[in-house]
Amino acid sequence: MIKLNQKVTLRHLQALATLASTNSFSRAADELAVTQPALSASIKQLENQLGIRLFDRTTHQISLTAQGAVVLEYARHLLNTAANTFGDIEHAIGTGRHRIRIGAIPSAVTLTAAVIARYNRAHAEHVEILLQDMPNDALLAALHSGKLDFCVGIKPTDVTALDTVALFEDELVLIVPRSHPLAGAKEVQWRQMTGEEIVMFTQGSIWEFASAAMMQHGLAASRRYQVVHSESLYGVVRAGIAIGVMPSLYTSYLRDDSLHVAPLRQPTLKRKVVLMRRNEVSRSEWTDHCFKEMRNDLKEANHWF
Repeated sequence: MIKLNQKVTLRHLQALATLASTNSFSRAADELAVTQPALSASIKQLENQLGIRLFDRTTHQISLTAQGAVVLEYARHLLNTAANTFGDIEHAIGTGRHRIRIGAIPSAVTLTAAVIARYNRAHAEHVEILLQDMPNDALLAALHSGKLDFCVGIKPTDVTALDTVALFEDELVLIVPRSHPLAGAKEVQWRQMTGEEIVMFTQGSIWEFASAAMMQHGLAASRRYQVVHSESLYGVVRAGIAIGVMPSLYTSYLRDDSLHVAPLRQPTLKRKVVLMRRNEVSRSEWTDHCFKEMRNDLKEANHWF
């Protein structure tokens, strides 16, 4: 087992991360404001401490080894956590409030923000919450890299490093204008959309999620109308030039008499929405407290919101 000692510091990890991002000793040394020999010594010390080679070096280039790439992932997480922690210490000293960083997929922001508002009303004098929305892949990357304390998103396949709390299932639904023949349907089968111009989000995980059902019924997403925001999708549908497919979370709080929402069936497609954080020691007691309170509120949110 590797036993790290005081010879390994954040500066060693910063040297690793910077060299990996630049692939150049000269550029990395300039960025870190150190000499190239000092940078080389830092990398060598880290390699000796870990007992592995982090980089393959040739006359003209360097590249991470497979083991180096593994170490880099953990190094970046620790560096991000440290940067956040130092900034948060300064903020807490100046304001008396602890920062907590939360992320959410766009479709869950309304729900997450409502729960944050409830928490703020009870604990604003002690806590400042920062909220970011991003696609699920970016959300998971930010969580693993230490940029977020926890997040609300789609449950990933591999949860070994995560503490996850199941919240609810989010199914795909159809959005049509009231003038459309399907507007009277309580539910719609995928085959009923044959021949329709179908608009979906061009970013995020929706296409991957729906692709099997689309292909099974000979359907394809529109190439004429490309949208990345919910209001853009609604606008295209309101105009009557396409029908829309999106997660039901986006429509949960939609109040628009010009649009009709119906669940899609045969097959029914549902995504598992979870609250996630890394399975490790928390940065503060307030982070733990916020996670537990939000977990309870999010699981009950459909009943009170």
